[in-house]
This record gives sequence, C-alpha cells and structure tokens, in this order.
Amino acid sequence: MSATAVLKGSKKLLLKRRSLADRLKQAWAEGRRLAAPLVGFPACDWLGVSIKVAQQNYGMHYKCIASLVERIQPDAAFMMMDLSVEANALGLPVRFPLHESSTVEYHPIRSPEDLLAYRQINILQDSRIQSYIKTVEMMRTGLPEEVLIGAYVVGPVTLSGLLAGAEQVAVDSILQPEKVDFLCRFSTEVIQTYARALIYAGADLLCILEPTAVILGPAQFERFSAAYVRQILDDVHRAGVDTIYHICGNSMHLIEAMARSGVSALSLDSPQTGVDLPLAAQKAGPDVIVMGNINPTTVMKDGTADDVRKACRCLLEQMRPFPNFIMSTGCDLPPGVPLENLLAFMETVRRFT
Repeated sequence: MSATAVLKGSKKLLLKRRSLADRLKQAWAEGRRLAAPLVGFPACDWLGVSIKVAQQNYGMHYKCIASLVERIQPDAAFMMMDLSVEANALGLPVRFPLHESSTVEYHPIRSPEDLLAYRQINILQDSRIQSYIKTVEMMRTGLPEEVLIGAYVVGPVTLSGLLAGAEQVAVDSILQPEKVDFLCRFSTEVIQTYARALIYAGADLLCILEPTAVILGPAQFERFSAAYVRQILDDVHRAGVDTIYHICGNSMHLIEAMARSGVSALSLDSPQTGVDLPLAAQKAGPDVIVMGNINPTTVMKDGTADDVRKACRCLLEQMRPFPNFIMSTGCDLPPGVPLENLLAFMETVRRFT
C-alpha cells in the first residue's frame, strides 16, 4: 500500500475516532463503567495454538483477539503484549518459547558509538513489526466498531534497557546521565516510527509499556521517560489517538510525574505490588484516566470465578467516587486464565451500579 493510500485511510479513521474521555463520560452518565482487561494470551489456550505462532502469524493473532472480543465483549481490545518486538526489529537476539512471550537474551550496547550500525535499520521492514501492524489492521476492520482498538509500544527507558541492560541504565542514570539521554533519544526515534505505523493501521489507543522505569526515582523518571514520552505524544495526539502509560510494579512514587507527561490514562499494577488505586487516582487528578488493577495471576489465573467477582466488586466500590476510572487488570493476563474468570470479570463490571 502506498504512503498516500495509508494517509488517506488514516484521515478516514480520524473522522470516526472518539476519545476515550468521551466514552468514559458517556458511561458515567449512564451509570456504568468501562471494562478493558489487558488480555490476549488466554485465547491461545482455547484455540489450541502456541503464543509463538500467535505472535508471528498475524492471521492467528487476529483470530485470538477476535475470539476474545466475541466471548467477553470488552470496551477495548488490545493486541498481544510483546516487549521484545522493537528490539527484535533492531537485530537483538530474542528467545521465542512456544508458550511464553518472547524475551531479549542479550544487551549489546556498551557505548553510544555502538548505536551507529542500528541507525541504518528500517524497523518497518521487519517481518514481526509488519505482523503486528497487520494484526491491528485486521482488528480495525474486523472487530465491532464500538470496540476501541489498542496497540502497544515499548517505552524509551525500557527499550534503552533492552539495548544496554536495565541494571546498566539504572546505574548510568546516576553516574552517566548523558549516556542514558543518548540511548533514550535513539529509542524514542524507533518508538515514534512504530507508533505512527500502528496509528495508520487503525489503533485508537496506544499503550506505552515502561516497566523498567519503575526502578527510577521521580526526577530520573521525568528526565529519561516522561520527557521522551512527550515527544511520542506530539505525533499521537495530533492523530486523535489516546495514550496509556503502563508501568509494572509499585509505581506510586511516579504517579504525579506520569500524569504530568500528558498521557490520557495510567495503567497501574495490582495492590499486591503496593499500588493503592484510589490514592493513585487522587494523585493523578481528575483529568487523567486511571486503569487497573485486578491481579492478573493470583486472582485472574489462580482464583475461582467467585474470587474474581469478589475482587472486582471490592475495587469497583473503592473507585466509586472517581468518574475517571476504567476497570482493567494490573498487567497483561498470562496464559492459563480460565474463560469463566474472564466472564466473571466482565459480568461483575456490567452489573455494577
């Protein structure tokens, strides 16, 4: 497809897009909550395919997401979470287990000069990048129009950690901050390229995955994550796409900095990691949407349907005062989550008044 055709298609999409805030306001006015669990992998179980196949075959990837949407009917559907896709496109060694998400095995960057070879790589010509873009295109055209289409990109600090090692980035953020700035600038350019392609493919929501940033203090987070995320947002918001900042673990010390970045929403981890969602909503303020935070493992995977209902009702009651709340999971759901638990999650949200 030519660049002109892609741009024309994206302009048509912009006319149809409706902001997440508008959807939330309508739901609040109607006395209901939006439900958007971060889920993809469990569909591999009931379709009998491996995660490896789903992450490398866009037709099967879409089939899994479409099956989820048909069975649980969420307000937003996300492609499968993959923290390695941009790093893989740059040529880093990646391990592909059959039934787990892929992971980067080695972090080759030791100095800024090492990045020179990577600058000549066009990541949009990578087969896995193209597979994810094709998946979003199929979600855009194949899923019900009322379902928001969510896509993921990795965050600047996290991609820098995949390039140079997360521990090294943490140390350098204190001892050699200019080196981390250099890495984050390069990472941001890569992320922007991928993000634009996902938007043109039809994404309504862009979720920025920044788990490595949880190890930073507020000032370091502002410098090495939020400042570069704002550059990504310049492109995204012009396209009418909403953004979500997702950080795994206890991010309570970063809530204000995350909210100041300009994203539409914060996706926060479960209470077991130390996240107090009502307090986080207070810190974020009324203009930033807060998503979360049912435990993906102990509740959704290992609990019973009754456990899920109890946890969901408890969280819904805690978040009752906050109109800027979307019911979600604390992180991406692992394989093995029973369908009945997903149905219990959705049923509890739909029936809550």
